[in-house]
Amino acid sequence: MNRLTLLTGLNSTGKSSIIQAILMLSKAVNVDDNILLEGYGSVDEIKNNYFKENPILGIEHDKGVFRIEIPLDESYKVVEDTIGDFLFPEIIYISAHRFGPKTFIPIFNESEMKYKIGPNGENLFQCIDFFSDHVLDSRLRHKNSEGDTLLYNIRGWLSVIAPNVEFKHHLNKITDSSYSTFDEHRAANVGFGLSYILPVITALLVGTLIPNSLVIIENPEAHLHPRGQTEIARLISLCAQVGTQIIIETHSDHLFDGIRIEAKKTPGFAKDVQIHWFELDKDKNTEVYSPTLHDDGRLDEWPKGFFDQFEINSSELL
Repeated sequence: MNRLTLLTGLNSTGKSSIIQAILMLSKAVNVDDNILLEGYGSVDEIKNNYFKENPILGIEHDKGVFRIEIPLDESYKVVEDTIGDFLFPEIIYISAHRFGPKTFIPIFNESEMKYKIGPNGENLFQCIDFFSDHVLDSRLRHKNSEGDTLLYNIRGWLSVIAPNVEFKHHLNKITDSSYSTFDEHRAANVGFGLSYILPVITALLVGTLIPNSLVIIENPEAHLHPRGQTEIARLISLCAQVGTQIIIETHSDHLFDGIRIEAKKTPGFAKDVQIHWFELDKDKNTEVYSPTLHDDGRLDEWPKGFFDQFEINSSELL
């Protein structure tokens, strides 16, 4: 892992498994009795069929190691803990299953949850309301923003997805719900891209305001046109540069190229980027290739199948 880590590869090769393992570890670190993730089944269902022992999840840090073992009875036990005072990051996770255009979105009532975003976008607008007047690092200010605060810059970055569209959010605490409007229209009457990218932009910017946070986003490019994907790559890169740790799962060559462009424009940024390309071998086990990004935006190696479909298609058209 690095300041910015990209997980990419063919479908069903293990990218999401990395994210799920981190989410399970987070629950264990916070002493949750049940560290399984909702909807993914039992330990027996989620483990590799070729692996006969109890799964062990762990994290290594320069301060030490934390590992847990997960028996089939779905309890877990700490098998190694030498990290000591290492503070596990607060995770801000935006799932690939996040809400699209919805008439309303639920909000959280618990005081300690009011500033959090759920993985599907739950509580998004109460989170925006909570941080709306917080001042961001000046490097994150979008050129279309009216100021340096969170809400202004959410609107600024949304403008690259849909120029000249005005976003507003509304809370109705009596019904524990919230909703958004775009040019005074409900979300369902506006393109899918705005609703899908709004929690992504918010999570990235809020992550810069929460110390020791880890922002994990699956498929930030969903429903975005190529220019929008490239601009979101720029926002991701800027948030990493101001100190937020970010993990991105993506299939987008436009997003990947956007990060390469930022590496070329920003001396020293490339060393903060880690790329992992996932494949399956003949036994359906994951193999990972990790090319190095250089300051000129080029890679030291280019694995077969790694964002090369544009060239393949172009050669077919010649």
